[in-house]
Amino acid sequence: MNSAITFPPARPVLKITRSSVTTPAFAPPDEKWAATLTEERRRLHEDQEALRVRETNLREYEARLRQLQAEIEAGGAVATAPVRGTVSPFMRPASKTPFENDAALQAAWDKLHRARELLESEQTHMRDERITFHEQQKEVKRREDAVAAREAQVAELEKIIAAAAPTAEPIASEHTMSAMTRLTRAPFDKARSVFGGKK
Repeated sequence: MNSAITFPPARPVLKITRSSVTTPAFAPPDEKWAATLTEERRRLHEDQEALRVRETNLREYEARLRQLQAEIEAGGAVATAPVRGTVSPFMRPASKTPFENDAALQAAWDKLHRARELLESEQTHMRDERITFHEQQKEVKRREDAVAAREAQVAELEKIIAAAAPTAEPIASEHTMSAMTRLTRAPFDKARSVFGGKK
């Protein structure tokens, strides 16, 4: 006999539980929107106020221009009302300069230009010397590292040699010999030990 097969329900029931306590880091959506809208309103009012001030300034400027244009067309003198805005400080005045033919002033300007050229030349030399000095420092550092590496290799070789020949009888005058003498005698001493000759 076949036993009856039971299937699970077709649609599982999902339950979402909401906690009544919200963390302070996350505000409810309504409070977020309210804060965002308040900030946007504040910005909008600031932009509106800035545009209003700008429009007022432009209207005043337009009124002054119209007044000047009317006076020019009427043939009258230009109004002496103070105009906002400044003249560029580097524009030459239309009148003749009072020091045009002053030799002392011209000589002072020449000295100033010459001093400026000398300063720029000295700055160039200083920059080149600084670059050269940095390169020399790098070369000295590289040589120091190479010498330190060689010293480490020599110390390692001395340790290996000392460990390899602890049983050999020292020559009577070995400690008093120079390094060159010891190096030149080493092959002969090795040959003697291999062939069984006496030292």
